[in-house]
Amino acid sequence: MELPAELQRFARFERVLGALLVLTPALLIWADDGPDAIRDSVSAYHDVSRPSAFYVPLTAGAMLFFANGVLRNGHSYNLLLGLALSGVILFDHDGKTSIPHTVFAVVFFAGNVAVMAFFSTNKSTPLKCALVGGIVAAIALLCATDWFTLFWVEWVSLAIIALHYILDSVSWSSYRALHADEAPKLAP
Repeated sequence: MELPAELQRFARFERVLGALLVLTPALLIWADDGPDAIRDSVSAYHDVSRPSAFYVPLTAGAMLFFANGVLRNGHSYNLLLGLALSGVILFDHDGKTSIPHTVFAVVFFAGNVAVMAFFSTNKSTPLKCALVGGIVAAIALLCATDWFTLFWVEWVSLAIIALHYILDSVSWSSYRALHADEAPKLAP
């Protein structure tokens, strides 16, 4: 079935936003002092000399969650995840707003793990285990080493979170987001 051009463009747009989310930490490193001075977390880049490198891709990522939550029937959890990512962006990780920032960050990352592990029934079990296992492995490295900082855990998590949008664009994947040739099941 051939989809209308608007839906094909939307499917491509979702994949582009997913890729942008994956590349955000690299953009932050580039916009700052380069790989010789990687900060402790993605949130620590809120005051990077080129603020758009922090705010634009993360806001686009939040919009990815909002759009998916509104347009896709059964994906309303993405509204909460979009709100949580917005809170991560709006509240600074240090100073007076560090508590709300931390709460939003925990909701965002833990919420994504919960969705992947427990609420997503249209993924194969091995894929679920690989996605959640990647995040668990990153957290284990954070706890076991001095060199694997929260920045790397967040990057791994962002990559895994965005992966479902990218995996969906390949025909061999049984993961279900939105295929280029498929109309979304619109929320009522």
